[in-house]
Amino acid sequence: MATDGTTVGARLKAWRRVGAALPPQPGVSLATAALAALSLFLGWLRSPASPGGVPLPTMVLAISLAGAVVVSYKYPIHIRHQIKVNLFTVAYYLLAVLVTPLVAAAAAGVGSLCGEVSARRISGAFLSDIVTEAGRRIVIVMLSALVAQTAVSAMPWPVALVAAAVVMAALDTATLPLVLAPMGNDSPFHVLAATAREIALPEGMQYCVGLIGAMAAAEGTWILALLAIPAGLIYKAFKILRELQDSTRHLLENMADAVDLRDPYTGGHSRRVTEYSAAILRQLGIQGPEVTLIVAAARVHDIGKIGIPDAILNKAGRLTDEERLEMEAHPVYGESLLKRHADFARGTKIVRHHHERWDGAGYPDGLRGTDIPFGARVVAVADSYDAMTSDRPYRRGMSIQDAAAILQQGREHQWDAAIVDAFLRAVTAEHRPEAGQESPAHPSRLDTGEAPRAKEAIAV
Repeated sequence: MATDGTTVGARLKAWRRVGAALPPQPGVSLATAALAALSLFLGWLRSPASPGGVPLPTMVLAISLAGAVVVSYKYPIHIRHQIKVNLFTVAYYLLAVLVTPLVAAAAAGVGSLCGEVSARRISGAFLSDIVTEAGRRIVIVMLSALVAQTAVSAMPWPVALVAAAVVMAALDTATLPLVLAPMGNDSPFHVLAATAREIALPEGMQYCVGLIGAMAAAEGTWILALLAIPAGLIYKAFKILRELQDSTRHLLENMADAVDLRDPYTGGHSRRVTEYSAAILRQLGIQGPEVTLIVAAARVHDIGKIGIPDAILNKAGRLTDEERLEMEAHPVYGESLLKRHADFARGTKIVRHHHERWDGAGYPDGLRGTDIPFGARVVAVADSYDAMTSDRPYRRGMSIQDAAAILQQGREHQWDAAIVDAFLRAVTAEHRPEAGQESPAHPSRLDTGEAPRAKEAIAV
């Protein structure tokens, strides 16, 4: 497993600007480095003295596997923000089971250190991040090697190999928050849950390749060179899968944009709602995978409108009862569409319920209060605000002050009060989130001097 620190520098600069405290990564790196040094020292004490030092074949194998670690850093597979997969797990595992613990740990540390440094220009990792990653690799490989060495004397060789793989995978997963949690200011639990869900399959396949290679090495270590073939196939397969996932995401986002473009008065609506939702989450201090989920759902929250006829979607006057029912079905249509795509499946409930009301008078299911998914409550506020401040064929958009006043009036009736308050703080602090391409008619100043035109926001 690995991390992607591309945005870490920008985040830290932002934290410094607002006077926030730096995350505890420097302290973590010092503690990890000390533990790694202690592991190497204890491994050195435990290693039997050898007049000739480390045998040449062992040294060559260790250097080759460390080199494989460095090369793997050049070809990461990005899974999610701050989460990527490198194919170095095979090399770390083979070091643990084929090389003496001290040499294995030292080679893992050198390979990790060189790999992190080589990728620093792209990743933006700090020195503390690099030290933490190299240190934890030393500790993980040392302990895994000791388990393999101990287990082989008490159980069959294949069982010992599996035991070492289980220990390495458990240690890797358990210590990953040391790197990721301080980077993104996420909770360790969120980091564990996200990484376990996202990278279990590629990591498991790497351990399978490592197990096969370790058993084949009994016939000659030269056979390990052949592992480049299955490792390359794994890389290619997951690279293609990731590209397909990206293509699906772009397709759905383009569909959401197409819905917006069907109405010239609301062009860019989905993008603005996404920015407003992100601003709310920032004000609430929420970070981690939940933010990614909510923001992704906000981006496609109205995708179900692709099934609504233009005659209803763009009708200038009041909708009939039948037309209103058809319009109110769009969250259900959106949920049905997104369920077909695994990458968006977790956000379907947000899309389905973004028109529910805090008092239970919303649709499609009449949920109330905290029965409404949190993400749907966030999108509801963002969606309503953009609907109020956007021009329509039958009215001009409200001013920011008037829309804010309606949000205030609707606290604990139409919307979650805490989310309304967070959004209003965001409007005050940022005037309005940057939205990229905007509709020219959309208000962009705090003071437009226009009067209220509605008593309640109804965003459809």
